[in-house]
Amino acid sequence: MPALPDSWSLISEMRQPDHTADLIQWAEWGKAYAPPRLSRPDWPAVEILIEAAQPRLLEDSKALRELLERSTDQLKSSDPFLCDLGIHRWLETDREESYSDWLAWVLEQLNQASVILRVLHVQDPKLVATCEGQPYRVEREAGVKEGCPGSSGRVDLVVHFGEPEVAVLGIEVKTSDENYEKQRGYVQSLRRFCPRVECVLVANDDVPQDRLFGFKLQTWEDLSVALRQAIAGYIQSHDVNAISTMMLGFVGAIEQNLLGYGIAAPRRAWENRPALFPEDLSDHLRRALEVHT
Repeated sequence: MPALPDSWSLISEMRQPDHTADLIQWAEWGKAYAPPRLSRPDWPAVEILIEAAQPRLLEDSKALRELLERSTDQLKSSDPFLCDLGIHRWLETDREESYSDWLAWVLEQLNQASVILRVLHVQDPKLVATCEGQPYRVEREAGVKEGCPGSSGRVDLVVHFGEPEVAVLGIEVKTSDENYEKQRGYVQSLRRFCPRVECVLVANDDVPQDRLFGFKLQTWEDLSVALRQAIAGYIQSHDVNAISTMMLGFVGAIEQNLLGYGIAAPRRAWENRPALFPEDLSDHLRRALEVHT
């Protein structure tokens, strides 16, 4: 005859609730909502894919290296894509003042009215003819009577052509700020100051037309291409010097920080290694080489 449990064991079992239904419910929830386990990659299959892609990547890398070689020959120094200009805090995307300062300095160094108008894509034939051969000066943070509604403002850059003044070019530089409405007041103020005025917004290419308020858009992409061409012309006249090197540094900062072009692929291509990169990168270099081929 089996032994009977003692009285304390019987009392303990009677007091414990049955949680079987709760456990079943939690198990169902676990199946439905728990994240699936990550499967381990099939490395042999991955290696096969990489090996299959090698010839195409090497071919693309060779084409990119040829573009970099042509650009290096044109600039008589290392192409900006071969220099790392994406790590300095001074060049971060939210530091618009730095980009404005540097752009003002580059425009001063180019030292030809026709060249800086081409860099900023100013195509008004009357204004171009008026400014041709004129001396100019670049003013930073130029105070104007009208900016945002009901207040004065400061234009990032104002280029004054001629002595006495015959034309004015207003430039707003945007890397992250989207306050465009003040540009309407800037245009009105500059036109009161000088009858022949053009205004340019340097920004990304996603600015709606109705947000320009009298300014004409020059994208960072197009500006960097135009600067490459202008600096190549400067080097032909002045050879490589500290000024040309610093101007190319500005181009590299635009391309790496604002346009998001990486330097890993160009460096791999330069070392004759396979590289994966967007076609936009090759197109960018081709456009910069077009005028000087």
